[in-house]
Parts: sequence; structure tokens; C-alpha cells
Amino acid sequence: MGAGITGAYLYRLLSRKGQRVDIFNKKPKTRCGISPCAWGTSHEFIELVNTSGLNASLYILTPSDHVIMDGIQIKASLMTIDKQRLISDLLQGVEVSYSQPDKGKYDRIIDATGVARRFLPPIEDDIVLQCTQFRIKTDVPRSNETKLGKIGYAWCFPLAGNTYHVGCGSLLSDPLKILKELAWIQNVPRRDIVCGCGGAIRLTGPEHSQPFFVVVDGHEVWGVGESIGCVAPLAGDGIVSGMKSAQILLKHWNDPSGYARAIKKEFRWMGPERNVIDKLRNNESLRPGDAWVLRKNSRRMGMEVRLRDAAILLKHLQ
Repeated sequence: MGAGITGAYLYRLLSRKGQRVDIFNKKPKTRCGISPCAWGTSHEFIELVNTSGLNASLYILTPSDHVIMDGIQIKASLMTIDKQRLISDLLQGVEVSYSQPDKGKYDRIIDATGVARRFLPPIEDDIVLQCTQFRIKTDVPRSNETKLGKIGYAWCFPLAGNTYHVGCGSLLSDPLKILKELAWIQNVPRRDIVCGCGGAIRLTGPEHSQPFFVVVDGHEVWGVGESIGCVAPLAGDGIVSGMKSAQILLKHWNDPSGYARAIKKEFRWMGPERNVIDKLRNNESLRPGDAWVLRKNSRRMGMEVRLRDAAILLKHLQ
């Protein structure tokens, strides 16, 4: 259930192993057919896609060796990807159903419904970031840039040619209002706005998103990706983490306890990030150790953030 990157990636991995798999999805309401259309990811994406039998280089739009965060240039190994094409190729040969599944036909249901977490129990103290985003065209070059604030950030990422992905997510304010204040879309003619939509990102982290497995009316339900919190609470990146969770599920296919342990072990680094988010939500003072969390974990995104800069950026999140 769910045909985003995590669901589509898991579908392909299972199909290549000879499993009979049907995939269901909520009918998309966006022009691009996906939601949210997160385009940015890290270098780990390459190996994960190649493992599925596809050529990752076909989906890379623009690689970046740096990002500018609140005026601070940070060395990075990032990229934007053609998410639509990737999902389409992962699902090659299957027809996605938009109807309700007949649960009696299946050995198990895998919940890849992201923030909806449709088949797993609700999460206590769930943290969901509301966001708005636009794909725009402009002949005026724009930098790979983010602006922090209101426990969230606004971004402008280069896609292909003169196309950019501009968006904002915030826990404390209207993201569209923030984008207007930054004037990142104000001067873009309506004809040059390719598409726009709203979305949400779960920043809860796996430790707080349990259970990952339940039995409902005699049917096994297993969660993957964002439905079980596999999204970095500070960065909001879930593409790589979602695909990793799919691989972990395959390794623990008939072992719910082993799967839960493996997920928590793989993503234990998200726990300290969640703690920082909780401090920001509760207006608690940040400490030097919190800057260390950002500095250390940013390396997973291929970013080299100096400790002094990490402390500055965390303050800007407030």
C-alpha cells in the first residue's frame, strides 16, 4: 500500500525475488502524480538504486558540491533526482490499483503510505511538518540554497535546465507565507510556475513511530519508510532511508522482532535529532552537544558542517 519511492522500490525488490506482489495507491491529485515531490537526496542513493537493477545515473538531474544555508556555504555531495521517472521505472510492468485491496487474498500488507500510516496504529506525539512546494522555470540562475527558521526551512534546488524546485516546511508558521516573505516566488510569472502543491513530512523518527508490525483481523501489517518514521528529523530527507528500510524488511521477512531491532539500530542516529526537535518545540535552550548532533549527522547527507556553523544554524531554526 503506497506507490511512492519506498513502496515502488520494495515492489521491485520483491518482484525480482519471485514474490507475487500487487501494489495499491491513493489516486494522486497533483499534476506530477506524486506527493510530496521531494527531489533532493544524498550520494547513497546511487548504490541503492543500482541494487534494484536500474542505473542510478539515469535519474540524477543536477549534482551539487555545495549548498548555501543561511548565507553559509557548506561543502556537500548532494543531487536532485527525477523522482517521477524513477518511480515509473521501479513499477515497470505493473498496474497500480486505486481500489481497496481484498485483504483475504494476501499473506501480508506492507504499509508504505507515508504520513498517512493508514494500516498501522496512530503514533503518540507524532511530529508532522506541513510544507508547500513549487516547480518553477526561470532564466535567472538561482543558487542551491536553504533558509532556516520557525522550526523548518525553505529551499531552492536546481533541477534540469532552467527548472527549480522551491518549497518550505515549518512547524510554527504557514510555509507559503514564509516563501512570500522571502520573495522566492513573488516575481515568477504564473505561466512559469509548472506546478505547486502542499504536503507533509513526518519528523517523528523510528523510535517514536512504533509499532512497525501488527496483526489486524488476522492479517500481518508491516510498515516501511516514512510510515515508521524513517525520515531524518532535522534534514527531512527520507528517500535513502526509505529504500534502506525496504532492504531491511527483506532481510527480516518472517521475523518481526528482528525487523524492529534492525530498523532501530540502522536509524538510531535519528534519535538525537528528534531530541533537538523536541527542544526547539518546547523552547528549551540548546547546548553544544546539539550542534555536534547536526555536525555529525549532516555527514550522512554528504555535508561537511563545521561545529561553529552548526551552532549558528540550529539557532536560526528557532
